[in-house]
Amino acid sequence: MILIGLESSLMETFKILDRFELMFSDNKMLPDLRRAYIDKDMYSIFKLSNADEDLRKAILEKNIHSVFRLVEDSEVIGSGEDLKKAVVDQNLYSIFRMLPEKYEDLKKAVCEDNIHSIFRLLQNDDLKKLIVYDNRWALYSLLKKYSNTQFIDALKYMFIENVEFDEDCLSRGQLESKLWLIQELKNVGIDLGVVFLCAGWYGTLSVMMYEAGLSLEKVRSFDIDESTENIAEIFNKPWVIDDWKFKHVVADIHDINFEEHTYVVSKDNDDFEVLWDIPDTIINTSCEHIENFDEWYAKIPSGKIVVMQCNDYAEIEEHVNTHATLESFAEQTPLELELYSGELQLSKYKRYMRVGYK
Repeated sequence: MILIGLESSLMETFKILDRFELMFSDNKMLPDLRRAYIDKDMYSIFKLSNADEDLRKAILEKNIHSVFRLVEDSEVIGSGEDLKKAVVDQNLYSIFRMLPEKYEDLKKAVCEDNIHSIFRLLQNDDLKKLIVYDNRWALYSLLKKYSNTQFIDALKYMFIENVEFDEDCLSRGQLESKLWLIQELKNVGIDLGVVFLCAGWYGTLSVMMYEAGLSLEKVRSFDIDESTENIAEIFNKPWVIDDWKFKHVVADIHDINFEEHTYVVSKDNDDFEVLWDIPDTIINTSCEHIENFDEWYAKIPSGKIVVMQCNDYAEIEEHVNTHATLESFAEQTPLELELYSGELQLSKYKRYMRVGYK
């Protein structure tokens, strides 16, 4: 477990930026935000700030023509010698000796590359706070500006409230696996209906499914670990408050009746409510963790949509149901109609996925 705060190993700013860039690879602003923060890349800083082209050329290229275009002719003062040096020798200091004090920030930005002056000219306070002071609040404001995802509000809330959670839920392997799942579900183009997310952990897959626009009615995320409930409902808050389109259920997935299931969920007032559903789709992205997997899979009735992921990462003690090949996993998860079957090579292991009608 980790604490979300200034000293958090997961929540180091560059890792947040890396994960967002991975999840939203079509967003052209996020790479610039990463380069601006990590590399202090001035071209990215100017691009994020929608800077005037002459201001960019004056500061980054030391372009004398752009400097003159940024000032008013009537404000040019000083000696003929300064004018000669400015025009003939292209002496930047001579140019600024000819200008009134109000151009001091422009002078420092152009002649000294003064970062504070640059940001005063750009008028991008959040970007300055992030780059100069490593301010976490500014990071969330910028991410909100350049992307639109519930992950921002969830992470910001947990940072404010010092909420603990397991950093692996936002690891590259976890996110790449879920992005792959979503892409293949888009490709097959089926209506998922009522989704039972088994061993759903913090429900991050639900967030990604909703935000990807997959066709589904609601998600019920089942996990035996009670500590996952609060985090899952923080991540999925918009769908929790929208008539419970998402709800976390503390339960052993071996106890689910996939024909029709009655289950208990908690409410905001510390009360409980009994719900009933018939699932259309059963998703389990943690098959490697499931003891007696064959017994569990046999409980899923024929005709249900199933989405199963497993891996070959046998080195972890909790991985009690790994497979060396996709063919082996396919034997364990027979399908009446296969819509997709494939594997994804990640940094430490291979992940397998099967999608179809059981």
